[in-house]
Amino acid sequence: MGALYELSVKENATPMKDLLGFASEEDVKTTLMEDSAETDLVSMFKSEFEAAGIEFSDEEVAEMSNALQGLIDKLDYSAEITDQSKDETTVLLKVKSYSMDDMQNIMVDVMTDMQNNIDEETAAAIMTGDEDALQKLMQDAVKQYMGKIGGMVPAEEMTELTIKCQRVKVDVSGKEKVAWMPQDLSKFSDEVNNATFK
Repeated sequence: MGALYELSVKENATPMKDLLGFASEEDVKTTLMEDSAETDLVSMFKSEFEAAGIEFSDEEVAEMSNALQGLIDKLDYSAEITDQSKDETTVLLKVKSYSMDDMQNIMVDVMTDMQNNIDEETAAAIMTGDEDALQKLMQDAVKQYMGKIGGMVPAEEMTELTIKCQRVKVDVSGKEKVAWMPQDLSKFSDEVNNATFK
């Protein structure tokens, strides 16, 4: 369960690779992660920002994704088998989490500060439709936001999830192995991520 948590939340495939004997971390992601193409934080951020019309250099995006990775690295979990039969194992997974409300409040604070501290020249430029001035203002706001959420710490209280696991056949780098896995791997990933950022 710990290896799956590492894979789902931290995108760390090494524990699962070592546990089941995959040939590489890439094999783990291809086999067990449905959206493995979108797991690269830098690419994900870049496309999100571009969709919002805010452009950043690769270096700037990498800096911001490092802040988010630092946030994720602070997360922790514990797992305990609470019931086990021949066909099913129940695991109590406890995960540390961040408050989405706190993240939202940080964004509101950053935007409020930006509005309160905008200089007249920039405000005038934006009012006349200067895209470059608006772009720079939004870049600064996003950088401030990422820097501030990078300093967050997880809540002390852990969130509990009850996970039902069953034996399933897994293709491990071309070899079939039987492993205990959540009954619905996609649902497991969603539940863990929702419990982590709530």
